[in-house]
Amino acid sequence: MSITQNRRAFLKSVGATTVTFGASTNLAKAADPFFKLYMMIPNNQPARMIWGTLAAQQISKLGVDVISSFVPFTVIAPRRTTGQGKTYPDGGWDAYLERYYYNSITPTPSNLFSSRALPPAGQNFYFLSDPEIDKALDDYDQSLDAKARMDAIRRFQKRWYDTQPLTILFYPRDVIAVNPKMKGFTSTTFNPVFFPDPENWTIEGHGNNATAAFASWAPPANLIPMYSIGYNESNIFGPVYNRLYEYENWETKKVIPGLALSHTMSADGKHWVIKLREGVKWHSGEDFTAKDVKFTWDTIMNKAYASASQSAFEEIFGSTNAYKITGPHEITVDLPKFSIMFENWLLTAMQIMPEHAYKDIRPEQLRGHAANTWLGTYTVRLSNGRTYTARGGIGTGPWKAAGLDPARKAYKFEKNEHYWKPTPGNVKTFYVVNISGSDSVLSALKAGEIDAHDPMYDIGSLVSTIDPSWGKVLSFDSYKWQHVCYNLRHPVFGTGVDTPLGKKDPSRAAEAATYVRLAFSHAMPREQIVKEIAAGYGEPGTVPIPFTAPEYAHDLLKPIAYDMNLAREYMTKAGYNY
Repeated sequence: MSITQNRRAFLKSVGATTVTFGASTNLAKAADPFFKLYMMIPNNQPARMIWGTLAAQQISKLGVDVISSFVPFTVIAPRRTTGQGKTYPDGGWDAYLERYYYNSITPTPSNLFSSRALPPAGQNFYFLSDPEIDKALDDYDQSLDAKARMDAIRRFQKRWYDTQPLTILFYPRDVIAVNPKMKGFTSTTFNPVFFPDPENWTIEGHGNNATAAFASWAPPANLIPMYSIGYNESNIFGPVYNRLYEYENWETKKVIPGLALSHTMSADGKHWVIKLREGVKWHSGEDFTAKDVKFTWDTIMNKAYASASQSAFEEIFGSTNAYKITGPHEITVDLPKFSIMFENWLLTAMQIMPEHAYKDIRPEQLRGHAANTWLGTYTVRLSNGRTYTARGGIGTGPWKAAGLDPARKAYKFEKNEHYWKPTPGNVKTFYVVNISGSDSVLSALKAGEIDAHDPMYDIGSLVSTIDPSWGKVLSFDSYKWQHVCYNLRHPVFGTGVDTPLGKKDPSRAAEAATYVRLAFSHAMPREQIVKEIAAGYGEPGTVPIPFTAPEYAHDLLKPIAYDMNLAREYMTKAGYNY
């Protein structure tokens, strides 16, 4: 059964038979709708288009005029980043759908949900501003005591569960089909800390000079790490750069030394001395030193560069005075307060950039520079008087950027033969190919054009069509969630000021908005979504914590019931009468 057939069968089973799939769809508009909601559904995942359509259909059953559109994420991103919380008609957004995760294995909710992480310098695109959530996240981030930290993250989950700022639909498993002749493929992708690692792949029958290709759906917008917030970008820049600390593998998720060898921390968690690895070379041949670490942090902290991580860095460091070089391969940090974000996100998730190659690129030039686009070449002057011609980003990683290959319409990589740690694979040339569509990516695998693909193709419903002779199916715990995002400055389901209850009693406006979001949440048939759309590869969702993470409060979080009567009761509490 194709993905389109699955879509039709599922929508028919939930009563969405009147839906027409096109560029823009007005779904089951009520005769006298309570209010209007514009929902943007990313068009780069068939499965997400299915459950996005279903989500819109379910909300419309509550008497909401839902106007949905299938759009590329390039349409969603500027609205959520620069829309300043405005509604869709005013150039912002109302609701959209997303598959999301934290940028580190240890959950770091402050990055996404702290009221101090608003765009454009932060990633709280939802404009969530909840004092209870902020307090829980601050306690979680700043506690050295493991028990106190776990208590804080439980309080965050409880508050989220009770107010449902966003609707967490389900926790997917990542399903990937690979070349059955390839060994060494052991992990899913997880921006920015897990990405294709072809240096560990061995393809039978190709001696010591194999070529491999990996499919990634959406073309990248940025390939300088500090600008990226998407898997489609880390799939490309990830193999080029290194981080200070990395992860041993997906199975253990154990933190191991990367460009940092070790560190010491004071008893209060504020004073850190980080010893860096010696003998590491940039792809240009220059030595890696503490100057590169300081340059990376300085650049991200500099608002002129407009990194999406700037506000999080500022929250952690306070200012650039918090760190200094104390040796050629040593950097010392004095934090204004202990932060779990420093150890579990900044040190483990942020790629280090080369000072010698990027320092002379002005902020207004960097996004259009070949270091970020991988289009064309640029010349880097070296300390020995020579020059190096680069065809993309310059890193210390196992793969050198070789630019965009116009013949294959793919990003090309060449093996770094001077990488600082041994690698067991036989792949010498590697490509990341942009392929649109789940059926198309499986056709490419069958034809031998690719060897693996990103999990965002959501091929779970197509597993039965894969023959073992050309595709080996792997399944991984994704550590991600699928959710419906809401603009929490929207006057109905964000602030509540335009709800009947909010108009009658402004002091209860936020309460009314919560009732509307709870109604949306109870209108979602999560178990059926997992079974019918995700082909059983997942678990029903509750809160934005990975379902298998140690931090997930299984005893606290009961499944959210699919109950349309209860959903309408919540709408009634907000003042909407049927």
